[in-house]
Amino acid sequence: MKWMGKISAADMVTLLNGLSGLLAITYILDGNMVAASCLIILAIVFDGLDGAVARRFGSSHEFGRFLDSISDSISFCFAPALLVYGNLYDKDLGSAWVNMPNALAVIATMFLGSFGILRLARFSSKDFKHKHFLGFPTPAMALGVVLFCSLFGLEEFNPLSMGFEPYFIFAISMVLAFLMVSDVPYPKMRKVFFVLAGLTGLLTSIPMLLVIFGIDLFSIETLSMIQILALIPFNGFLIGGPFIVLWEKRKNRARKAKTGH
Repeated sequence: MKWMGKISAADMVTLLNGLSGLLAITYILDGNMVAASCLIILAIVFDGLDGAVARRFGSSHEFGRFLDSISDSISFCFAPALLVYGNLYDKDLGSAWVNMPNALAVIATMFLGSFGILRLARFSSKDFKHKHFLGFPTPAMALGVVLFCSLFGLEEFNPLSMGFEPYFIFAISMVLAFLMVSDVPYPKMRKVFFVLAGLTGLLTSIPMLLVIFGIDLFSIETLSMIQILALIPFNGFLIGGPFIVLWEKRKNRARKAKTGH
């Protein structure tokens, strides 16, 4: 077990990412979707920190990339997929073999989980070398699932829900799933897109935390409206991200043509 002595500070942060996702799954199984959603967002925070910690303190080995992929699969594939399942599947309606909404719950869960894993495998094998992402990043997918499930999931599990919309959640889940395995380019989290991700996370999680701790600063309706505002930065990245990448590529080509390099 001497190799465990080589575990770096960045590896510990990455492990916290995976443990947050694992704990989120336990809360999903208990029906506490609000706490589970907050833990998924916490995993996203740890995922964003591990790179900065690695640059600051370094690492004595090279398995951090693989550890990151495993942790991401728990927090950004399995946990959000199960969150969709927990919000859509109603056992009182009968088996998924005979009930369409429950069938859609199973289908959305399978696509989010499997396509998310495929996305991570492609990234770990070669796409991490690129200047931008190919396909929608799994942390962004997880954040989107948390947001849409909170706003349109079962009121029984989501106090902030504005009404149960299973077909809408299914449609969004399928769009995000297919975007993950697409070749649509997305900028890596830097500058304005880091701000967009932070705003989405804050506007999504703060109302949940107020509900969890029973802090009555605002009405439930107001908290739901705060979460709706999170759709603005999220959609800014979802829709605007590919156009920014294309604009940057065009600008780089024009600069190379001008300088002759």
